[in-house]
Amino acid sequence: MGMQIDPKNVVGRDELIRRIWSRLRMPAEQGSLRFTAERRVGKTTVMTKMAVEPADGFDVLFLEVEGIDSCDALTELLLNRIRPHLTKTESAKGWFSSFWEGVGGVEIGGVIKLPEKNKLGWQATLEKAIEGFCQNRSDRLILLMFDELPYMLQKIEEVSSKAVKPHEALTLLDTLRALRQRCPNLRMIFAGSVGLHHVLRDLRQAKLAAEPVNNMLSIEIHPLEDRDALQLASQLLKAEQVKFANTDQDIAKRLIAQTSNVPFYMERIIGQLGLLGRPITLHDVDSTVLEQLTSDRDPWEMEHFRSRLEIYYRRSVDDTNGRSIPEAAIARCILDHFAVNDEPQSIDDVWSMIRSQLALTDRQVVVQMLRSLGQDHYLMSDTQKRYTFRFPLIKRWWKMAQGLES
Repeated sequence: MGMQIDPKNVVGRDELIRRIWSRLRMPAEQGSLRFTAERRVGKTTVMTKMAVEPADGFDVLFLEVEGIDSCDALTELLLNRIRPHLTKTESAKGWFSSFWEGVGGVEIGGVIKLPEKNKLGWQATLEKAIEGFCQNRSDRLILLMFDELPYMLQKIEEVSSKAVKPHEALTLLDTLRALRQRCPNLRMIFAGSVGLHHVLRDLRQAKLAAEPVNNMLSIEIHPLEDRDALQLASQLLKAEQVKFANTDQDIAKRLIAQTSNVPFYMERIIGQLGLLGRPITLHDVDSTVLEQLTSDRDPWEMEHFRSRLEIYYRRSVDDTNGRSIPEAAIARCILDHFAVNDEPQSIDDVWSMIRSQLALTDRQVVVQMLRSLGQDHYLMSDTQKRYTFRFPLIKRWWKMAQGLES
């Protein structure tokens, strides 16, 4: 997760957040959500603002779970978030004390810790904790927000498999779904940089029949609209006390064009411009972006877009010679093609390119790969199913990083 700005200074998300709160007020079976977006576009910023400024009638528990690698650890984190909300009434405090005594846990320095040998087990403890919380706050809507949930699921599955406790991650997802169905005032938001569809595909390799998120509406968090991006750029330039050789509006327009309206990159560029100590020009904006994109220090961690392909696309397909071709290699080949083409490409265009590069005969491999690259925010398609890079900034980086400049 990148550095987060003060929720009071967040620009351009008010209408989106209003619509999210409205959706969360719907009946339980329709009220939980999945946030999808490319990394650094603003999922965590939206969630943080919602946690700090909750809508009327909501108790919000914001759970950063990227570092969690077990269901026990998640249960502990949840218990520590629940307790502050139960100090308002004696009956709620009494319920929690009785529940905690039954679990046999301890408190160290104000932090709740589960016993090493929890007789109830993590699943029963989690269920009782959430159900009890919802019952004791029955006049409120309870919102649990899980940030970086897919990372957590991957870690739980890896650790539990080594401990000969397979399928714990999928069991956790099924448990959370069952709780949403049993608790009418419970809502959840799942978010993460890793595509949840990849994690679910890996978890289902054991052929378990599970659909743990098919009742959660997917909402994509987009970059800022132009007017909001311009407002944010102007505010950040003023805060950095940047002086201008061109007009401030010209600088702001060039800045948002160069950063695809993504606040994270805007903030980083303006921070660099503020260090120049002189009036800045349009050329300064261009050269600063170029320096960040080409630096071997990788200050924006753009290499993630390339290295994660091995994580996302772990399988292989056989070519006409019986040789195994990794899906990640096919994905790189397709992205290279889009990086050097400015016109939208049809499925047939991409299939023709692939056949000239790789000995594949199954067109469906390309169809599915394009769909996956769209879900993972590398590409987007129009109504004629023609694809392009979703973000010009990432396309530009990919072209340079792959050495595809003409």
